[in-house]
This record gives sequence, C-alpha cells and structure tokens, in this order.
Amino acid sequence: MPPFLAIVVAVIAIYASSLAYRLLQNLYYAKKSGFPYLVIPWDQDQIIWVLISVPLRPWLHKNLPTWIYNRLALTIYGFEFYEGLRPYQRYAAPQGNDKSFALVTVGNFEISTCDPEVVTEVMRRVKDFQQVELSALIMKVFGQNLLISDGDAWARQRKVVASTINERISRTVFNESLHQTNGLLDEVLSSDGQGETNRLFDMMKKITINVISGAGMGANIKWNDDANEKPRPGFKMTYIDAVKQVLQSLTGPVLLPKWFLANYPSFLPGYHDLNQLSYAMEEFPTHTWDLLNRERQRGLDAHGETRSNIIAQLLQANQLGDGEKSSAKALSDDEVMGNLFIFTAAGFETTVNTLSFALVLLCRYPQWQEWMCEEIDQILPADSTQELDYTAIFPKATRVLACMLETLRHFAPLIHISRETKVAQTIQTSRGSFYIPPKTTIHMNAGALHIDPAVWRNLNLAEGEAKSENDELLFRPTRWFNPPTESQPMFQPPKGSYVPWSGGPRVCPGQKMAQVEFTAIFLKLFRQHRIEAVPLKSASGELETRAQIESRLDAQMKESIMKPALQMNNIYDVKDNPDQGLNVRLAKRR
Repeated sequence: MPPFLAIVVAVIAIYASSLAYRLLQNLYYAKKSGFPYLVIPWDQDQIIWVLISVPLRPWLHKNLPTWIYNRLALTIYGFEFYEGLRPYQRYAAPQGNDKSFALVTVGNFEISTCDPEVVTEVMRRVKDFQQVELSALIMKVFGQNLLISDGDAWARQRKVVASTINERISRTVFNESLHQTNGLLDEVLSSDGQGETNRLFDMMKKITINVISGAGMGANIKWNDDANEKPRPGFKMTYIDAVKQVLQSLTGPVLLPKWFLANYPSFLPGYHDLNQLSYAMEEFPTHTWDLLNRERQRGLDAHGETRSNIIAQLLQANQLGDGEKSSAKALSDDEVMGNLFIFTAAGFETTVNTLSFALVLLCRYPQWQEWMCEEIDQILPADSTQELDYTAIFPKATRVLACMLETLRHFAPLIHISRETKVAQTIQTSRGSFYIPPKTTIHMNAGALHIDPAVWRNLNLAEGEAKSENDELLFRPTRWFNPPTESQPMFQPPKGSYVPWSGGPRVCPGQKMAQVEFTAIFLKLFRQHRIEAVPLKSASGELETRAQIESRLDAQMKESIMKPALQMNNIYDVKDNPDQGLNVRLAKRR
C-alpha cells in the first residue's frame, strides 16, 4: 500500500474508532442515568450540521424515509417546536418514562426532558447546572452579562439588574408603547378609519425598537423620525441593526475572527451576511460607548439625577459601590456593555415575535379577539382622548395578559432551555433517582412542557365550553382564569410546567417589562379597532373562504423557525412589495 494511502486509511481508522468509543461511552452513560435512551449514530454538534440542518429540515422531512427522519430530526436545533410530545411517546414511554430520554450519539451526551420535576430541580440548582459553555462563549462576545455568568458574579449582577428594571422603568415602557402604537395607527389608517397593510409586523419591530430606545436608552423617538433607521455619520449600521445582525449570527458565525469576516471572499456563499456581521462586530462597541458617554454627560448636566431608563440605571450601578463600605463597582465597564447588549437583544427579539404570533392568532380566532375587546371596553375611559395611566390600567388588563400567556404557551421564544453539568449530579423525583454524568447537556423542552395534557387539557373551562381530547393544542386564553371559588383569579402553573421566561433564580428579570409593553400596545391597538386577515384572490378572482383563511394562518404559524428565537417565516422585511408578508386589515369596531 502506498505510504500516502496508508496514512489516509490510518487517519480514517483513528477517526472512526474515536466515534465508536464516544458512542459506546454515551451508551454507558445512558444506561447508568436511569433515563430511557435513543441511539442515533450521528454527531449533532458537528458545526456544518448545526448550520445547515435547520434550513434543510423541510427538505429532509420530505425526502428521507420516515424511520430515518423521525430519529435524525431529534438532532436538529429547535426540533421541539415541530415534534411536540412525539419523541417521548414513541421512544421514551415504551421504556417506562414518557417525560425524558437520553440521546446516545457520537457527539456530546444530551438529555431531553419535559418532566416538570426534573425541570424544577435543574433550574433551582444554579450551581450544579450551569450555562452551556458554547452559549456562554457566544453571548459574552460583547462583555460579561447576567445571562452567562455563574456563581458570585451572577449573584452580584442579578441583584443590580433586578433593581434596574423597576416600576419607574415599567411606567416608561407603558407610556412609550402607547405613544409608538399611536404612530402606527396614524400611518396605517386611511381617512375612513380602516386600512390594509402587509407591513404590520415590520411596524411591530419598529415599535419594539423605539420602545427600547425610549425605555432603554432614554432617546424618545417620534414615529416618523428615522433616527433608528439611518446610520449616524461615520457608521454603516445603526445600533439596533448591529444588534439584529449579531442575533442572526448567534448559531456560530459570531465566533469567527473579525479578520476572517472582513476578508471573506465576495464570490462565496454567505458573503452578504458575513460582511454585515463584520460591520456589526466593529461598530456595536463604539455605538454602546457613545450611548454610555452621552448618558454620563446628561447625568453630569442634571447634577447626578438618574433618569428612568435602563442605561442610566446601569451607569449608576457602574459608578456606585455595592454597599456603603465597598469601593468596588457594582458593575464593571465590561459588564455594563454586556448587560446592555442582552437587554437590547432580549427586549427586541422575544417581544416582537410574541406580538406577531399573538396578532396572527387573533386573526385566526376572532372570537378571542372579541372576548379581549370586551375587557378593553370595560377598563378604558370612554373618552378616547384621555391619557391612560399605567398604575390604574395595567393591573386590570387581565384578558390581554391571558392572551399573551397563551401565545407564549404555544410559541415560547426559546423552545428549549439548556443547562450543563461540570461534575456528575443526581436528581431525585417521584419517578426515581437519575444520574447525570459530567459534561452533560440537559435540554428542557418548553414546547412539550406547554402542551402536557396532565397540566393543560380542559383546564378552567368556562361555562358553555366543551371538553376536548386535544384541548391543550388549542389557543384558549380562558384556561388562565381560575373559577371564582379560587383565592387567586389567574392560574399559576405548577412549578416547572411553564417556562417562557425560564424559571428558578435565573428567571428572566425582564418578564414584567415584556408584559407591560405587550399590554400597552394591545390596549391602544384594539381600543377602537379589530384586526383581520385580508382574503387572498384566486386566479379566477374568487376570494378565500373563512376555512381557507384559517388553514393559511395555521400553516403560517406552523412553518416557524428558530433564528435564534422562534419566529414566523416571510412576515418581516417586506419593504413595499405587495406580494410579500401577511396582509391584514385594521377596521373600526365602534
């Protein structure tokens, strides 16, 4: 055998042996763990597979034999949204546990669970189950932050951030959301009080961006102002565009060296995105320091008075010691930048997609839109010119909140939440004791948790509502209201069964802020209007039937994708093309 060929054969043999060893090791771990397990001889962590499997999923589903696809699908990022409870029922239940399974592959050892007890334990034990190393590496690209910190650093930042998002911020978010939604209505509505648009979801983006600017940065942007749409002199991107470009690249490209991004050949695939990412990586820190310095100057000009926005609150934590006897900063400069990035990213990406899903759901289920509007008519002043007071109005908007909670039950922004063990751990539940090996990733499946029949099926049926065998799959906001005999009016899900904002000590500190923004936008949007999908015309000129509209909207929501948060395809960035996006109508309702 020629020497070169012998070397190639040896390399292949060594590589194959390493894969076989890893597969056998993971099989050993799976048997020791006590969880059901599923063997898939595939590397789910291989970078090329990670990058191409998500866009390839529909093609794979269509062309692969079912028995292959059903297993391979479990190695694709975001499979939880499409698969629901099927993997647990098909692969785990026959082994005696229909809530969890271990994935035995040639990649890292992973466990997928929709067991509320396991989820509660993992989220509660923040020292034992920490952030996934790869996620931490990606999310700290602009500085240390609350999301990826552990131990004392996390506890210190958590204390600061929790105090930052206070009622002053909530009031600012409420008022800014009302103001921006009023601008949307002025743009969309024609002289007769109603209007059609395929850009409503882009307008939701604009509202969210402008609210972040107002509540986060203290920059009150008028609706017709293009301050958030055009780069400042000397920049190629706006602050928000830089954040969005980084978010779109979190699955891997963001870790590429800057020199590689800047010199990537224009004739190769992906040039535009990588080129834009190079500008974003270069300009985001500059934008951030400019914002911070401008806010510092405002504070000096105002003789130290702190404004009601997030960047001002973070700066205050950066300047003051954590305790009277400590001279150390509560937040370092690096942490201020990192947490500002997380605030912007989370506040934009998750909120706009939740708003968009909710609007499409209300188009799909007009009966729930009418139900929500009944409450809006009851709690808002009859005089539409009267300003809405956050303190008086927000606590009363329980049906609006229920629509948000039910939307998040079906379309959680992060379809799974992941944690990682550094050393071996043990979890004790009513199903028994489970061993978690070191360097194991546990994926807590929000998609399956949120449709668990044991929790959600026929929950809190109102008078006249019939039981259904698939009720947990339906959009029904009334499930969030307890019977009048209960001490709490709104349903509180059992621990570990509802996690759109994560849970335990690491629960999202922006939860209240997101609820306030959603509520204010919907109060203003639906105060005098309803929303409906505009019927499409066939080639023969016939309009869609109601059943056809519902089927189209169901398909629109079903074909969502993780980018990295869950979002619908083809509803954003439609520009002025009438053939793109989802055409809806805002019509006067009274």
